Amino acid sequence: MKYQEATLEDLQTAHQAALSKAQEEMIKTVEDAQAAGDISQIQGASVKFQEVTTQLAEAYNTRMEEIRMMNQDGTNDSEITEAPVYGNKRSDIDLDMLVYDGDRDYVLEFDEDQQVQKVLIQIKENNPVFQSRRHLLKSSLRLTPTLAPVLHEIGEHCKEVLKLKSKIEFFVYQSDQFNASCYPPDDDKLYIILSSGILERFEKKELAFVIGHEIGHVLFEHFKYPVKYILDEGRNDLAPIHAMKLYAWNRNAEISADRAGLLCCQDFEAAGRTFFKLSSGVTTDSLAFQLNEYIQQFVDLEQVLNDSGHDPSDWYTTHPFSPLRIKALELFNKSETYKLFKPDVTGEITEEEMEAEIKRIMSLMEPEDLESGSEHSAKIQRFMFLAGYMISRADGTVDDSEIHALSSIVAPEVFAECMLTVKGLSENEIIAELQELAKDLDLVLSVMQKLNILRDLSIISYADGEIDNAEVGTLYNLARILYVNTEFIDRILSDAQKVD
Repeated sequence: MKYQEATLEDLQTAHQAALSKAQEEMIKTVEDAQAAGDISQIQGASVKFQEVTTQLAEAYNTRMEEIRMMNQDGTNDSEITEAPVYGNKRSDIDLDMLVYDGDRDYVLEFDEDQQVQKVLIQIKENNPVFQSRRHLLKSSLRLTPTLAPVLHEIGEHCKEVLKLKSKIEFFVYQSDQFNASCYPPDDDKLYIILSSGILERFEKKELAFVIGHEIGHVLFEHFKYPVKYILDEGRNDLAPIHAMKLYAWNRNAEISADRAGLLCCQDFEAAGRTFFKLSSGVTTDSLAFQLNEYIQQFVDLEQVLNDSGHDPSDWYTTHPFSPLRIKALELFNKSETYKLFKPDVTGEITEEEMEAEIKRIMSLMEPEDLESGSEHSAKIQRFMFLAGYMISRADGTVDDSEIHALSSIVAPEVFAECMLTVKGLSENEIIAELQELAKDLDLVLSVMQKLNILRDLSIISYADGEIDNAEVGTLYNLARILYVNTEFIDRILSDAQKVD
């Protein structure tokens, strides 16, 4: 086995694909062996899987060192690790530098996800091409430079700052609500539609932020993954974890668009006023706006999101809470990254510091990864396998889809090892081990980590298309031994089923 990829990014993608293929082959062999009752075949599949993954790891490390040596010989590190994702099709600014890492990383993952790509093909085949301009001309008023000179002045400013290669057409529709959106663009035009409320009651710099934000969605091609259409079309093909990832990406995409908005208005306080008006609805002087006090709300929100009453519906929202967005934008405003686009700013923090802190902030609304490299990972993984196995057998039948779901929530090597040993354990022995593991993990896991374990385990309960009462009962028991209120199980199952 030998990798040929030229960049670390491509190498990582190829390595993950090879590991996934090896896991799929192992699962198929294990399923066949279980059906035949052939224990030796299961053992053989595990041994082969371990050999293959070891070979892949060795090949990965070898090629990684080769690439690093190439880098030391004079190749620029950024050229090795960061392949362009967005290019300059729509703009001549460096979109790969501007984008929020969390937005870009999800896009790269979806680009490689065969199930998501299959659903996108189905959407194109089953739906006529949406004609943005035709729809807008029928449903709203086009704002020409004569009708809205200030708006077009703002548009030209944004076009210059963001180095757009397309013209902008503005449309307005009657609504007192504060709304703005962008429609799928043509090659030579992009379309921004505003409610009459936001057009009438927002100041010039605030409108510049809103318009820049909407242009940002176009520049980063966020329309490429229409979340609700994907989940609707793929309701029979996509797993619940896909829904959570798609909504998490949707929230991360807002952070990238906010950066484009700040580039256009070039005034962080004006951006803060925009968020304040959008969240409060107040545009008069009846409230004295203080940016620092508004940002301070993030501290209180962080405490709420970290408590044991966390609402899983947060994982299915399309926008981050406003205090999270303004905090993320404050970090960008102070960063060396922003200084690359606006040289007169200070640049107090590095790009790495900014991205790391924003990732932490966004994780407050996202499913949390349980790091496989932590010192407690072995116990966490063992607990999740045994708990998932108990859920899958609760209704008396272990379905293939449940086995696949179980393999998706634990590491491949853990899955292979546990599949070898679990058949030799009685139900009482499994329960006793789960109780011991839960007792140990209670001392080291945060509330959010416990909630995420239960979130992952809930995937198994509806992997076969229906939720059995016995499976729900097992989830309740697992919540109890982790000291989590069972109402969380009700909420997460309800929210996952009604996503559209």
